[in-house]
Amino acid sequence: MPIPWTPELSVNVKEIDHQHQTFLAILNSLYEVVYKAERKKELPNILRQLEAYASFHFATEEKYFDKFGYELAEEHKKKHSELLADVLKFKERYQKEGDEVMAELIGFLEDWLAGHLATEDKKYTQCFNSHGLF
Repeated sequence: MPIPWTPELSVNVKEIDHQHQTFLAILNSLYEVVYKAERKKELPNILRQLEAYASFHFATEEKYFDKFGYELAEEHKKKHSELLADVLKFKERYQKEGDEVMAELIGFLEDWLAGHLATEDKKYTQCFNSHGLF
C-alpha cells in the first residue's frame, strides 16, 4: 500500500522534508508499477529513479553532517551506504529473477524508510536547526 506523507515524518528542515516527500513519491510509483500490470514496462526506469534520488538525497544530508559537525554522521552515513548496497542487490536480483523480487523490495524499503525517517533522521533535527537550517 502506498505510504502517505504525514507531519510525524517531518524533520523540521524544509529542504530535507521535500526530498523525503519526493523519495516517498518514487517509492509509491514503484508500488503502482509493480501492482498494475499495464505499467510493468516502467519498472526499470523507476528503479533507476529510486537509486539516483536516494544517492542525491543522501549526499544532501551528508553535506550538512559535514558542514555542521554532526556527531552521529559516520553511523548515519554507514546506514546510507548499506541501503544503497541493498538496493543494488535487489536490482541485480530483478535482472535475474524478474518482477517477483519487486514486492520484496517494496516491503524492505517501506520498513527501512519508516524506521529511518522516524528515528535516524529525527536525530539530526536539533543539530541542523541549531545551525539555522529549517
